[in-house]
Amino acid sequence: MPSRERTAFSSLFMAVRKARKIAGLECFSCVLCGHSKAIKPVLSVNKDKEVGNHIGVTPANVPEVLKRQSKDAIVPNNGDNLLNAGLDVYPTNRKVVAKEEEVPQPPTPNARLLLHKESPDTKVVPQKFAGDIRESNKENRQKKHGQRGSKQPYSVHIPQFYFPSGKPGAGPELEAILQRVAQEFSAFEGGKAYKQQMAAITKACGFPLYWKILLFRAAGGTKDGCITYQSLSVLLKKLFQTCHDDASKFMKMACKTQTTSLEFEDFEPLVQDVVETHPGLTFLQDAPEFHSRYVTTVISRIYFCVNRSWSGRITLPELRKANFLQTLRRLEDEEDINQVKDYFSYEHFYVIYCKFWELDKDHDLYIDKNDLARHNDHALNSKLIERIFSGAVTRGSDFQEGKMSYKEFVWFLLAEEDKKHPTSIEYWFRCMDLDGDGAISMYEMEYFHEEQMNKMETLGIERLPFEDTVCQMIDMVCPKSEGKITLGDLKACKMTNIFFDTFFNLDKFLEHEQRDPFANARDPNCEPTEDSDWNRYAEEEYNILVADEGNADMEEGNYEDDFEPEDEEELMREEMLRLGETNIPSRTITPGQSHTDDNIYDFSNTNLGY
Repeated sequence: MPSRERTAFSSLFMAVRKARKIAGLECFSCVLCGHSKAIKPVLSVNKDKEVGNHIGVTPANVPEVLKRQSKDAIVPNNGDNLLNAGLDVYPTNRKVVAKEEEVPQPPTPNARLLLHKESPDTKVVPQKFAGDIRESNKENRQKKHGQRGSKQPYSVHIPQFYFPSGKPGAGPELEAILQRVAQEFSAFEGGKAYKQQMAAITKACGFPLYWKILLFRAAGGTKDGCITYQSLSVLLKKLFQTCHDDASKFMKMACKTQTTSLEFEDFEPLVQDVVETHPGLTFLQDAPEFHSRYVTTVISRIYFCVNRSWSGRITLPELRKANFLQTLRRLEDEEDINQVKDYFSYEHFYVIYCKFWELDKDHDLYIDKNDLARHNDHALNSKLIERIFSGAVTRGSDFQEGKMSYKEFVWFLLAEEDKKHPTSIEYWFRCMDLDGDGAISMYEMEYFHEEQMNKMETLGIERLPFEDTVCQMIDMVCPKSEGKITLGDLKACKMTNIFFDTFFNLDKFLEHEQRDPFANARDPNCEPTEDSDWNRYAEEEYNILVADEGNADMEEGNYEDDFEPEDEEELMREEMLRLGETNIPSRTITPGQSHTDDNIYDFSNTNLGY
């Protein structure tokens, strides 16, 4: 279409829209839309009178070509048909004379007709109200999405995937549990159960055996000294309605009121009950002074493995990820406590406590820097000891400047002997990260390496250049960022023990240097071992401690058998002379002769020096 014609058609269309707005109609049904019947605007127009920009189109003005169009077809509104038919489509202040005047038909109220702009191949949609068309379109959309007749917008249903208290499932029937519990209570005198009788009730509830003290305390046993069926049934109903897995139930019974995490003190009743009732710890009944030491050791080991956030509070997700609940259930079936190497082994406690007892000279359960420096024959780096006592790895409110408590020593020994454990890696990374920027730089590695080289020179060993050590460590760890080693790099490395020993422990560093590089290659014919470095260390140290104690007992037992009768008589004589005896003549006892002929223990005539 030429530009002049296009401009004329646009002006005509704007005039139509202006007239439509004045008349209150959506469409004039004029030739512009292809309709055969024209509707004039509601204006008083006289015959053969100028009407300005308003257009009066009658059937007489419609070309014969457009009249022959099908009623279901739409003529393109490009203006060419009008021009070809001889119509004046340039309404800019031109006179448009209505040749034949029809009686104007006022529009029906609310009858708003739509102007359809569609292609020539599209059939004319019957004239409807705008609201009806919107409802029709909405119904079509609802049918498309399978929501026919629904007034709600389309939405995708996403099933719940996070269950803070465990996913509800087909658990044990509460009514059956209450019936078994009621049957157990009926056998008790007065319907009251005491702490010693909680084993049967705990099993009737379907809980592990060593949850019994937690169940007893949660049902009010601490206050009254006993529990009843009514108090326990209330607890069980609330427990099974809100908690749907073992971790959430354990958390609900063990932690204090209005708390959602476990503190150190929350585990003390549980571990104390294990000490008092487990068959593998019956020998501890005669040594109550060691109960608190064992309880502290076990809980410290639990926090070392479970509390991955270092917050001092064990959360529900941490409890689910750890193996503590499985280990606690295993105690019920294992009579030998030493076979449960995670957390509860008495042999492991014996090793830890003996190591601490050797360092704690005043036995106040606290050691200082000098005491810790004597660990493992002064093998630790002195700068490392300074970092440990600076509070870099200290947790809890019992921190004392310049002092290390027994709980902190448990963490230290576990981290020292098993540097592949995730908590151990974090422990030593905190010590080595001097500026706390989350990465170990070359400066920080050189800071600890210098101390190691000074100790090697003292022992007469040739120094190793720092550049060679750094190259070896970088090749071993393979950090992602050049020039620094992050915590993620060390956790991805399989030889973190060698990395930390190079800077912290001289004895272990020299041991790694002198070891056959192919010694770690696994024999394809041997079975893989699941023991950790800590389990191997504890087993070796326990055997050494038991052997030393056995040798000492053997020496004491055979001490008197090493002397002949003459020697015994001579020792007796020397002891009496020391006490002031000078009147007993010397005599010889022949073999077979008893020295009890005379009462040598009669000191009535002897001056003993009192």
